[in-house]
Amino acid sequence: MFKFKLNKVFYLLVFCVFCLTHEIQAKLFDATEFYLNNGLRVIVNENHKAPIAKLMLWYKVGAMDEMPGKSGLAHLLEHLMFRGTSQIPNSKFNEIMLINGVENNAFTSRDFTVYHALTDISRLELVMALEADRMANLQINDKAFQNEQKVVYQEREQRVKNNSKTQFGEEVNKILWQGTPYEHPISGTLEEINTLTKEDALMFYHKYYSPSNAVLVVSGDITPKEIKPLVEKYFGHIKSDQKASRSKTTFTVFEKSDISIYKEMPHIESPKILITYIIPSILENAKEAFALSVFSNYLGESGNSYFQKELVQKQKVLSAGSDVDILYRGSGTFTVSMLPLENSDLKENVSLLETSISQALLKLNSETIKKEKKKILSTLIYVKDNPEDAAYIIGTLASLGLGLDEIENYASNIENVSLEDVKKAVENMLAHSKKVTAILAPEQEIEND
Repeated sequence: MFKFKLNKVFYLLVFCVFCLTHEIQAKLFDATEFYLNNGLRVIVNENHKAPIAKLMLWYKVGAMDEMPGKSGLAHLLEHLMFRGTSQIPNSKFNEIMLINGVENNAFTSRDFTVYHALTDISRLELVMALEADRMANLQINDKAFQNEQKVVYQEREQRVKNNSKTQFGEEVNKILWQGTPYEHPISGTLEEINTLTKEDALMFYHKYYSPSNAVLVVSGDITPKEIKPLVEKYFGHIKSDQKASRSKTTFTVFEKSDISIYKEMPHIESPKILITYIIPSILENAKEAFALSVFSNYLGESGNSYFQKELVQKQKVLSAGSDVDILYRGSGTFTVSMLPLENSDLKENVSLLETSISQALLKLNSETIKKEKKKILSTLIYVKDNPEDAAYIIGTLASLGLGLDEIENYASNIENVSLEDVKKAVENMLAHSKKVTAILAPEQEIEND
């Protein structure tokens, strides 16, 4: 489950940044929302092209909400949510889903825990009933807890133990986010997973799995008029704990620092260089965050990017790219990466990568900005046509605290980016942001005399 979740989250977050823009002030989804008396927020996105629906239940709690020494708890609880309730015991939940042809899964991130199902429209009420049942009636017996704790431990061990890239990535992540709730791995550490208890899981469940701390998104062949009585029937009776609600943002990382990491590890075939800057998320400074998104698209996110033309095609490096993540409760990141030519000097390559950012900014003009925004615009057509992508994007933004109007008009954030905005944002990032330069290289063989 965990490997799938990380890949899915990564892809869709990046996709979301690309697609949420439009030259006119048209609504992205034309979705409808309503709230239950217990605080559950419900958003419905109609798509009548096929008799299917995507249901996603977003709990506004993730790895960042774990107490010190309890890393991996959010992920473990996600597993336990499939182990039965007072009405649907043991593994019956998955059996019922399978029999009815429902594709269901879940993922845990730093900020959210999400349960999702893709179903024929005729089975939507069943899926909703099952999802509401485990929101209210989860049961965790000792055997189920011990089994899932072992599964989570083994997932963690398999994912990290023999994977040099994963180990290094987590080391970089810890340094990048040191002193913040993002510094520990989502899956937890092996030591702390082993110390988690059934009582920890139940406490976490009762504290955060509440209607007032959740967003239900339904996307597909259904109308708000049809959905509302179903939601009220199955979720309306569930009591809410208002203490579970949380603010839009919880921490900010803006101190200037420059940290370098160099590590040689086995099973690495060639060196890789990463430079990551801490930048504002959309909750901290939307204008700056979106300006950096446009710059990243120009710098290294396409086959016709600045890096591709100036570094790769001119055979200065094997590959180079950039990536921006701004959809977080805390701060975001801006990352540039490079695969150097064989036997080239790594320090010189780091300097080349840093210099290329500044040179790219100098060559940027208003016409190029317009072209980049049109590139981003071209992906918009696919969003509303895909119930799964639409549900993911709506859920992500709603769970960050954006209102429906902000979600529908999210496109204007990209459309309004100017050349001056980009220059100011990049210059600010280079001058004031925390930066971590990481080099992962093949382990050198030791020659025997």
